[in-house]
Amino acid sequence: MVAEIERLGKVARRKDLLARGCTDWGLAQATEAGHIVKVGRGYFAVPGADPLDIWLAGYQARRTCLSKAKQLGLWVIQEPALIHVAAAHGQAISGCVVHRVSGPQTIMEILRQCIQCGSELDALLAMESAVVLKHCNIPALRAEFSRDRDARGRNILAMLDPQSMSIVETIARYYLRLAGYNVQSQYFQKGVGHLDLWIDGLLGLETDGAAYHNTPDGWATDMVRDNLLTVRGMWHLRVSARMILERPELMLDWVRQTMDRINSLPA
Repeated sequence: MVAEIERLGKVARRKDLLARGCTDWGLAQATEAGHIVKVGRGYFAVPGADPLDIWLAGYQARRTCLSKAKQLGLWVIQEPALIHVAAAHGQAISGCVVHRVSGPQTIMEILRQCIQCGSELDALLAMESAVVLKHCNIPALRAEFSRDRDARGRNILAMLDPQSMSIVETIARYYLRLAGYNVQSQYFQKGVGHLDLWIDGLLGLETDGAAYHNTPDGWATDMVRDNLLTVRGMWHLRVSARMILERPELMLDWVRQTMDRINSLPA
């Protein structure tokens, strides 16, 4: 019982739990034993549940769209200013954007809402990370977005690259392709390893996040890789995650200048 609620985000609807094989008797027993708590009409939570989710349960609502994507660990640049919630009643809830949803919150429903509400980049990040993190696969997405009204979803699906390793890598690839470059993710160079991005078959781009690269091991690895690339005569740039997130135009300018330099060299 507890495991099922945790899988649904630590707060879950009774009807979703019953659909997953739980019983009213089991819910009553778990509640009596203190393993779970009833937090709203038809809603149960495990100890340690997020207070926001408990508050939403009081309104017969739950997170959805980009707000739920963030909770699931999908790649989200910035959560919406107003939390997006799913509620069968569809009535207004203060401080929330309400999606009228009566069924369970499947990953496909959440991605569909991200496509509907978010920018093209927001939707790409959510969909690509859902594949990278094994929440779904590309054939399932292709089947889900096969209807006439799903053109936007199919366009975003066509941008997916399951080789991507991080949110900043996907963002950089998105802007580079938008600028007209051919971009490969996780390009393998013998003796060096994988480069985050390989641009027009000529220029490597490494996208550095602080979590890994700002460590002694990270610095040492980067130094070795940069030196090996230089020894092999391979053009490459290294840009920070902060630049990609906050100043992608500067990254594009560096790439443009470097590509101009490469293309000006004698054949």
